[in-house]
Amino acid sequence: MELGLAGRTALVTAGSRGFGRAVAEGLGAEGARVALCARGEKGLQEAAEAVRAAGAAAVLARPVDLTDGEAVAAFAAETERALGPVDLCLLNGGGPPAGVFADFDQQAWRDAYALLLENSVRLCRLLLPGMRARGWGRIVQITSISVRQPVDNLLLSNVLRPAVHALVRDLAREAAPDGVTINSVAPGYHLTDAVERLIARKIDDGAAPDRQSVLDEWAREIPAGRLGRPEEAAAAVLFLMSERAAYITGQSLVVDGGWTRGAF
Repeated sequence: MELGLAGRTALVTAGSRGFGRAVAEGLGAEGARVALCARGEKGLQEAAEAVRAAGAAAVLARPVDLTDGEAVAAFAAETERALGPVDLCLLNGGGPPAGVFADFDQQAWRDAYALLLENSVRLCRLLLPGMRARGWGRIVQITSISVRQPVDNLLLSNVLRPAVHALVRDLAREAAPDGVTINSVAPGYHLTDAVERLIARKIDDGAAPDRQSVLDEWAREIPAGRLGRPEEAAAAVLFLMSERAAYITGQSLVVDGGWTRGAF
């Protein structure tokens, strides 16, 4: 299927690992110009080389802390100077720490808000006006299955991820008349660093004896019988960014092997 992404300019946040890297490599394979950022320089440069090798028309990689508003704005401006106006944006970032209500003080809530919601608002304010003025654009937000069904021991994510999707829904309605679509992809359990941290916590808490036992437990809960690969969630993102998905907006596409039980 021709996705129509060749020559488009894409900005990918948290692009050095997991879903961000998988999407950046997929965009590279489609011939897009890709700007990616992450906090760690070494992993970022390795990801940039992989995106180049995939076939990207151009690559820009910069270390950026997504909670630093000035750094994010500078990265967006540099992307447009170097690669052209941003057509495609993946809003992605690390998840908040695992835990229950008693584990978090007020600062932890503020940090989670800054990580999950404030950064998405900031990038939409930076990039959405240009997309609307040009009459074309795609924004895809990575959320989590917690937007559909709360996940045990992930209170901060369970509370704030649905707020992120509410932003997606509202902005999608505003931007649709201007040819811009805004959607979210809600991954379930995939083989990412974030999942490895959850596994480590279960072992440290004494809830599981080893990594394989956790993987086996989760696999039994997933109808597909396994955890996903980051590139499988990335495929959903790439489709939503494509010309083919022009009539899909304001949606949350769950990629979880059938784990969530809701009817909608």
